[in-house]
Amino acid sequence: MTDYKPPFRAALVAGLGVLVLYILTLSPSTAMWDTSEYIATAHILGIPHPPGNALFVALGRAWIVLLSPTGLPVAVRVNLLAAVTSAIAAGFYFLVAHRILWAFVKPIGAKAPAGGRQRFLAGPWTPMVGAGVSVLLSATAFTVWNQSTVNEKVYTVSVAIIAAVLWLALRWMDKRDEEGGIRYLLGAFYLIALGSTNHLMSVLPLPALGLFLLLVGPSVLLKKDFWSRAIPLILIGLSFNFFLPIRAAQDPAINEGDPTCEGFGEAAVSVFTNGRAGCENLSLVLSRFQYQKPPASDRQAPLGAQFLNYFQYFDWQWARGLDPSEQPRSGRIPVTLAFFVLGLWGL
Repeated sequence: MTDYKPPFRAALVAGLGVLVLYILTLSPSTAMWDTSEYIATAHILGIPHPPGNALFVALGRAWIVLLSPTGLPVAVRVNLLAAVTSAIAAGFYFLVAHRILWAFVKPIGAKAPAGGRQRFLAGPWTPMVGAGVSVLLSATAFTVWNQSTVNEKVYTVSVAIIAAVLWLALRWMDKRDEEGGIRYLLGAFYLIALGSTNHLMSVLPLPALGLFLLLVGPSVLLKKDFWSRAIPLILIGLSFNFFLPIRAAQDPAINEGDPTCEGFGEAAVSVFTNGRAGCENLSLVLSRFQYQKPPASDRQAPLGAQFLNYFQYFDWQWARGLDPSEQPRSGRIPVTLAFFVLGLWGL
C-alpha cells in the first residue's frame, strides 16, 4: 500500500486534449487498406477477414447506432471510434507514466520514506510534466496519429485495452494488501482475454504482466481463490468470439471465411483453443490459417537489417515530418538519433 493519489483529472484533460487533436485532423471518409472493409462490416455486423475481430465489429456497430442522431456519415462515425479509443489510451498512459515517475522522483524538501530508496530530487510537478510529455510524444507518433484519425485497422481498440491493463496492474501493486485489491488484477486478466477477440496484439502485455507478478507479489498465483475467479473471467472474455459463428449462420453480406459450426460444442472448442481444434471453419478463421506464417525461428531478413529497421522506425515516427524523403537527410538525422537514443535508454 502507498500514499499515491492518481491524478485522474489531469489524465482526463490529457485524453481530451489528444481527442481534440484527432478530431481536428479526422479523416472525412474512408481510406486505403482495410478501412472500407472495417467500416462496412461494423455497419452491417459482418465478418471481416480473419481473425474476424468480433469485439471490434460489435463495438463498432453499437458506436454507429449511438452516434446516429448526429447525422454524421458512417465512415466518420467509425473514424471517431478510432479517435476516442486512442484518446482513452492516452489518458491511461498518462496515469501509467505519472505513477512510474512518482516512484523515482522525490519532491525537493521531502523526506525519504523509512526504508525506502533514495529518489531523484525534483519539483512536485515533475511527474505531471513527464506524464504530459510522454502522452504528447506517443499520441503524435506517425503511426498512432494515422491510425487514430482513420479506422484503417482495429489497433486503437487494442491499444486502449493494453493501456488499461498496464494501469490496472499498477493499481493492483498499490492496493494488493487492501481488501478487494485483487479486483484490479482480475480486471487486467479479463481485459486481455476480451481484447484477444479484437486482435491478438491485446495479449502483448501478458508476458510483462507475468514477470511483474513474479517480482511484486508471486504469492497471488498460488491462491485458489484468485484462480477460481480469474478462470471464469478469462472464459467470459474469450466467449465474445461466439459472435462469429452466430452471425455467420445468418449469412451477412460480408462473411469472410464463413466461420459457421454444426453445433455449440465444437464452436466452444474452437473459441477456447483459439482455433487449435474444434469446428474447422471457425478454427481456420481464428488461427488466421490463410496467412500461413513461417515459424518464428525461421529468419526472413538479416539480423543487421532488422536492427536497422528499428532505427528507421524512430525516424519515420518522429522525424519524417521535417523531410518527407524516403531516406533520412541531414536535417532530420539529429531528431532521429535523439529519439533512437531515448528509446535505447528506455530499455
